[in-house]
Formats: sequence, structure tokens, C-alpha cells
Amino acid sequence: MHEVSIAEEIKNVVIKKLNENNGKKVKKIKLLIGEMTTIVPEALQFALTIVSENTPMEDCKVKIKVLKTKARCNLCYKEFFIRDNNFLCSKCKTHEIEIIQGREMIIQSVEMER
Repeated sequence: MHEVSIAEEIKNVVIKKLNENNGKKVKKIKLLIGEMTTIVPEALQFALTIVSENTPMEDCKVKIKVLKTKARCNLCYKEFFIRDNNFLCSKCKTHEIEIIQGREMIIQSVEMER
């Protein structure tokens, strides 16, 4: 379950930002997670609850948005969403594509109390 190590890293980044901004408590975190990361949102949510115990993040709300996998064709430049592991351009049917969304793990925002 790699979500625990990811939750630990999120906690470290968030608490660092909290301290940099003289915050006292984290109220809400918004995360963007690409579907290709294989992170299970529910497992990450649970892991964040566990690693946040007895920290300024304890009881904070966590909102996770999963970003669909999106690609761009390197030949016709069409952008399209990947469905059913079909990595062919939906217009010209080539495999020459670039993944432009779906691999990210972003802390979009942190709401804190001062």
C-alpha cells in the first residue's frame, strides 16, 4: 500500500507550508491525482487520517479530484482522453502520442487557521 508513504510526504509538505505561513492548524487540503498514478483515493484518504494523528493536520478535510488520462497526438496534434487502455489517437489511429495529463500528484491548495 504505497498510499501511506505518499500520505507521509503530503503531510511533510503541508506542515512545512503551515510553518512557513505561521499557521496553527490545517483545515482543508485539495489534491489532484492522475488516474495513471494507481493511487486509490479512498486508501490515500484513510492513510492521511492515520499519518495526521497528533499533528496540526488532524481532522482536516481532504478533497481529492482524480484527473482522467489525456493525450496529444504527435502527428495530428489532436488532444483526447484515453479510454479502456486504448493508446491510439482517436483521429488518425497512430501510437505516436504523448500523455499530457494523468500522471500528476498535486497539492492544489491548503486552507489553514492562524
